[in-house]
This record gives sequence, C-alpha cells and structure tokens, in this order.
Amino acid sequence: METTELKKTEYGTEAIGNKLEKLVLKDNKRETNLFIEQHVEHDIGVMFTFKAKDGILKDCFGITPKSSKLYLSNYLVDISVFKELYEKYSNEGKGLQFDFVFITAEEYTYHTGNTNISTDANAFLYFIATPINNKDALIDEHYVIFNLNHRFEIGKDFIDNQILAKLVDRYKMKDVFTNMSTYSSPIKPTECIYYTWEDIYNIINKRNISNKLYKELQFSLGEVIKFDIISEYFSDNPYFKFEEVKYKAAYLDHEKRLTILGRYLPDDMSRKEGFFDMGSLYP
Repeated sequence: METTELKKTEYGTEAIGNKLEKLVLKDNKRETNLFIEQHVEHDIGVMFTFKAKDGILKDCFGITPKSSKLYLSNYLVDISVFKELYEKYSNEGKGLQFDFVFITAEEYTYHTGNTNISTDANAFLYFIATPINNKDALIDEHYVIFNLNHRFEIGKDFIDNQILAKLVDRYKMKDVFTNMSTYSSPIKPTECIYYTWEDIYNIINKRNISNKLYKELQFSLGEVIKFDIISEYFSDNPYFKFEEVKYKAAYLDHEKRLTILGRYLPDDMSRKEGFFDMGSLYP
C-alpha cells in the first residue's frame, strides 16, 4: 500500500484568532459587551454544530445508530497540555497542527488509556497534534492529547511518523473522506487544522468572567455554514451588524467543510456555551 507523505505546507506566524470573535458591531462600532459578543458566538457556533449533524455528518459519515457513529461525542483536552507544548516548541516553530485521522478502538485505548469510548465503531475520527517548525515542517513527534485518562507526559504521549502516516492514510481511504469530497465539491475535504503559537498562548491565558483561568477545552464537530445563513441571522437581529469582509475572508472558501469548534470549561455562561473557532483549514 502506498503511504501518504506528511506533506509540507506554508504556515503563517501571525495570530489567526477566534474567527467567531469581534465580528459584531453596534452603531458601526465594535461591540465591547462580553455577554452580547458571546451570545452571537454561541448562536453561530450552534448553527455550525447542528448543520454538521444534519449535513456533513449525516451525509458523509452515514446514518447509523448513535452507539456506532464514526466519531466521538466530544474531544477533551486539558489546557495544561497546550502550556507544555507551548513552552517546549513556541520558540522554535510557528504553531500546532491537528491532523484528521481514523483510529481503531484498540489503538485509541492503547494511546489514551481511555476505555470509556462513546461509540462501538471499530474505527472513528480522531486528531493528532504536531508542532510545526520554522521551516514549515512537522517535527517527528506527533502528540496524543485528546481524551487522555492520565496526566499528559510530553516524553511519552506521542507517536512517530510511520504511525501517523498510517492513521492519516486510513482516514483518506475511508468512504467518509470520499463522501466529503463529493459533498463539498469543488472544495476539498479538511485534512488538518492549524493554530499559531500566539493562538495557543491566548488559549492558555484565557480567563472567565471571574478572572480565573479555564482548565479544559471541549472540541466538537461543526460544518462551515453558507454565508447567506449568517447574513440572514444578522438581518433578523437588526440590533447587530457584523464585519462581512472579515467573515468572508475566514469562511467563504470553506463552506460545507468539516471543522472543529472549541468551548472553554468550566463554562461560565448561563445556559449559553461560548464557542470559538480558531483553526485554519487545510488544504
């Protein structure tokens, strides 16, 4: 079998930032009320997640019982993991890449130590985190950081190039990948998501309304919705305006693609989750 090359991509170093943040205007001025901004981020985030459930996840991952779906209910990571990776690699690289992979239940348990799996599927979607050096190359250590049942150990919780290539190949050979190619055509399916180190720094230092650092992130799957839906949302809420140019620059070329949305935990919003979407989708 031909092995997928861990290909080189050109990465930026500037902070990409939360693409669902600072879009809101009031009286042509940027909205500064945290709760209003988070309210809008929440609504757009919910649209992304529910569109995925009724769109790309249903059409591409297949209509199967919830117990055997080809992805996990959520992907949790302790923010201290990002802090360790940042401290080790931020001075010698550009950022962190999350590769989309398919991992078997046996591999998942072996690498994470977690036997509490939210699906009975033999293999399912997972993400592997790899630092990017200043030459736009992936380093040789690819970190397993999601849903660990133990404290992350930077010297142990990684896989090598060969194992990563196998997991990436499996993802690209799945009907899911072929289905997404058709679903989002001519836009290609997402293969990885990239975060700059400045973005990671912002995650590490994010504070809640009580000025306390968050402890954990919860990632869930979303689909980039069409611009017209966002435009209609703001038309239905005339109190707000939004920066169309900024939104289009972030999302217009990625409509109908799979992405991941983050949420800070413990959540400090009353019945409202504050979603964020920071990654740049590749290719």
